[in-house]
Amino acid sequence: MKNLFVSLFAVLLVFAACNKTENNAQTMNNAPSTTAAETQTESQVEAKVTIVKYSDYECPACAYYHSFLKQLKQDLGTDVKVVAKHFPLSIHPYAQVAARSAEAARVQGKYDEMHDLIFAGQSQWSRGNAENIFIGYAQSLDLDVEKFRADMNSADMNRIVISDRREGMELGVNSTPTFFIEGEKLEKNPGSYPEFKAIVEGYMD
Repeated sequence: MKNLFVSLFAVLLVFAACNKTENNAQTMNNAPSTTAAETQTESQVEAKVTIVKYSDYECPACAYYHSFLKQLKQDLGTDVKVVAKHFPLSIHPYAQVAARSAEAARVQGKYDEMHDLIFAGQSQWSRGNAENIFIGYAQSLDLDVEKFRADMNSADMNRIVISDRREGMELGVNSTPTFFIEGEKLEKNPGSYPEFKAIVEGYMD
């Protein structure tokens, strides 16, 4: 019975993405930008497929799909490039500082590690004391903590987050996670990892 409950909860997470309808003044058909500074796996320059995700660190569905992307990287390796974009929703009070923390870690070359830690600890920091928890993550990654703290609260990191979110709104993003595969918006998120992988592999043909 317990396993059935867990399975049903997982399904609900998949089909109930973090929804927050934004009043998009304009929807554009342009593909998301994929500059090197925004690329989660920056070393991959020969990837066959580029996936751009707009996500919110405090969104449970985003944490769920994060595991899909990690598995996809293991299975498809350098054939896939993942570009992570910030789309913090106003319903999540700690999503902004989480995004700034990831960018602050990027400054010191530890974006991927912080990205994973923030999602892994979502159930803890989403209840409060988020900033101190992120500083603890920085310590565990051997970052310069004072620099991290300053960057986390800097205007530069805030501009990066705002820029990503603005771009997402212009592209019609109104819930998280939202994926663009080779510039095409995935209108419905797949319900399982095999489905997700099959969609990506379809772009390799």
